[in-house]
Amino acid sequence: MDHFSDCMIRHHFLSREEKNIHTRWNREIPPVLRIKSGDLISMETRDASDGHFSPDSGAVDIATRDTGRIHPLTGPVFVEGAMPGDVLKVDILEYELGDWGWSVSGPGKGLLPELLDTDYFKAWRYDKESGYAWFNDRVRVKLAPFCGVLGVAPEEKGEFRTGPPGKHGGNMDIRYLTAGTSLYLPVWVEGALFSAGDGHAAQGDGEVGISAIETELTVTLRLSVLHGESIEEPRYETDCYYATTGIGTTILEAAQKATGYMIDYVCSRYGLEKEEAYVICTAALDLKICETVDLPNYLVAAHLPKEIFLSI
Repeated sequence: MDHFSDCMIRHHFLSREEKNIHTRWNREIPPVLRIKSGDLISMETRDASDGHFSPDSGAVDIATRDTGRIHPLTGPVFVEGAMPGDVLKVDILEYELGDWGWSVSGPGKGLLPELLDTDYFKAWRYDKESGYAWFNDRVRVKLAPFCGVLGVAPEEKGEFRTGPPGKHGGNMDIRYLTAGTSLYLPVWVEGALFSAGDGHAAQGDGEVGISAIETELTVTLRLSVLHGESIEEPRYETDCYYATTGIGTTILEAAQKATGYMIDYVCSRYGLEKEEAYVICTAALDLKICETVDLPNYLVAAHLPKEIFLSI
């Protein structure tokens, strides 16, 4: 249902019904919704298993999962006015958690593919009032929900699996994309064709064991088109820092790209020379290894605190 706010910004809603779900990136997928730049949208997302698991599931259920349905995505959403070369600004306003979450790992999975000999499944329970996901009575993890997949249609024609991240965004698994963060995605096709999914209740940098605390989410976003602000790969910011991302086939390549993009940003934003920006980054830049387990691509983010610049 759509409704109008006092300033005539429309607030749209997409359910997790099958008619709104796709499981591949493909620029030819027709949009399920058209919105105007600046509109709000609340999107129900399915969990990464497409509902295969329940709180009573166990390791035996991993083998029967339909791997072709991993990362069901809600969308795509056509944003009017978005054209190749533009930037889609995604203001992440709110997340609403599902009722429970799950994690899996096993042989051949994650950053240490030879570590485990058998499959493993864990159901997590939430205490939303205190803000924790409970592993057992002695271990808890702070809830920090975000979408592992936020992206637009790729530039290339054809059908692509949702696993690895790319310059269109996608399965970036950036745990900093929580409520209050603004994500910037380069636009590759008319309308951008934005989709979201792969809800996480919490995750560490790198998602080292292959899955976070996977969960259903409802995410509320503002989608806005920025003209004349082309970027090569996704970026994001909060009130406290600005972040560039680099995607590469090695962590080194990804880190080098993220750092290079940040140096370019500092030079452009603050009128500094590259030598100056390089030294500033050496003193203040933090590299975050966000994505390590969805090959062939790795993703590294470079965070630079805004407080170091006393005038803008």
